[in-house]
Amino acid sequence: MCRRIKRYKKIKWWFKNGVIDSKFFSVPYIDKHNDEHLFFVDFIVCYNDGKIGLFDTKSGGIDPNIDAKSDGLQKYLTSENKKDKNLIGGILVDVNGSWMYYDKPKSKYNPNDFSEWKILEI
Repeated sequence: MCRRIKRYKKIKWWFKNGVIDSKFFSVPYIDKHNDEHLFFVDFIVCYNDGKIGLFDTKSGGIDPNIDAKSDGLQKYLTSENKKDKNLIGGILVDVNGSWMYYDKPKSKYNPNDFSEWKILEI
């Protein structure tokens, strides 16, 4: 379901993506065994300026595939942006009340170092 956002200035709408169904959005990633899987991002966000954000939240326990999923998502974003898309996104975490996302091409997730992460602007 898409939801309009009135209290946030930069967002037109957002969509809570589903999982494990062909009607939902996914990107491929390669796991540590070199097997390809599909990764269903949690949220798709449409910004007022036309940008589309693809974000996957992580909290609590560490996903053993977090680096592979992050890398797959960044590869997808890079590929699509070469086709004149206007995409941003990454792995999203709550850091002391601020949502931050990682948008670098090679992930080495460290839950104690967010120096290369960006604050999600909404």
